Amino acid sequence: MSDARVYTKPFVLTTLAFFCFFTNVSAYNLLPLYLQALGARTGEAGTIMAMYSVAAILAQVIAGRLLDLGWRKPCLLSAAALLTLVSAGFGVTTRLGWPLYVLRFLQGFGFAVYMTSSITLITDLVPPARRAEAVGVYGTGGLVAVAVGPAVGEFILGAAGFPAFFAATVTAALAAFTLAALVPAPPITPASRGPRLGWAGWIPFLPVLLPAFQYGLANTIVFIFLPPFAHALTLPRVGPFYIAYTGAAILVRFGAGGLADRIGRQRVIVPALGAMTAGVLVCSGLHATWLLVLIGLLNGTAQGFVMPAANALAVERAPAGRRGQALAFYNGANLVGATLGASGFGWLVQACGYRPAFVLASGVLALGAWAFWRQR
Repeated sequence: MSDARVYTKPFVLTTLAFFCFFTNVSAYNLLPLYLQALGARTGEAGTIMAMYSVAAILAQVIAGRLLDLGWRKPCLLSAAALLTLVSAGFGVTTRLGWPLYVLRFLQGFGFAVYMTSSITLITDLVPPARRAEAVGVYGTGGLVAVAVGPAVGEFILGAAGFPAFFAATVTAALAAFTLAALVPAPPITPASRGPRLGWAGWIPFLPVLLPAFQYGLANTIVFIFLPPFAHALTLPRVGPFYIAYTGAAILVRFGAGGLADRIGRQRVIVPALGAMTAGVLVCSGLHATWLLVLIGLLNGTAQGFVMPAANALAVERAPAGRRGQALAFYNGANLVGATLGASGFGWLVQACGYRPAFVLASGVLALGAWAFWRQR
């Protein structure tokens, strides 16, 4: 783009579509309740839920190449349509069986394609000099949806049950599809069909995968395992953590969203990774509600800086004509971190308890932050 405008009509439409899309996705954090109501045991429910991450990782391989061929908007619309159909499918599935595994797999596939398509489209729509700021503001749609989706979903479940819940998620997905359809996609020059790019062409990009992995690992550990740990400690509420996390992340996006554009991506990412590491370490000493707030502030602030700056860095370090593939690799690294955080940390807690597990996890995160600082 030749001018410096960020908040154009296409940008706003894409951000609103992302909010609706992520409201649908985050509402399905309540899916285990439905699986339990159908009679699923913990192990079976966990396996069904895990199909999401497996599909999301696999989808990155396909999405990246299609995006580089210029299929930004077709991929975006196809993913939104798939999420709509999957939500409707959950509404008509009334007993345990293979359809639930397939639906959850397709949901993860649609999520990954939409995420990669949407962030690629956003980077096409904004001027490079304000890319980190734009990605940060765009991402607030997802942050708000993280709170709205489960909260509204719980209210609907309590008032009208699962049929109304699934109908509401269909509505959210349809809204995402409608808004995305209104976005005028900018003209894209497809990637060259020349020789396949070898490893040498990707070497400058590879370090960007580290903060993506770190972010996925830390966020998943805190979001999945902090609530049961707090419950085991008989703390009265976990809500203050979510409020502090979301508030800090949004304030950073709007108050300091352009910092990475002004002083450089790495200068923002390194201290943010340090704050993320500190947040996980503080989890090991949890004993009071005020520490939940501190953990939320540390991790929310880190998220507010890392996600936009690392996404912008991924775009800038992508080999020529490979922006879609680069962002697919970036999102894939994030998903690998999330998968390891959900499964590996769970086994670690089972082996040595919550406090030692949080200490060990913070050590891994500190090592990753040091490695990224070393290669700057």
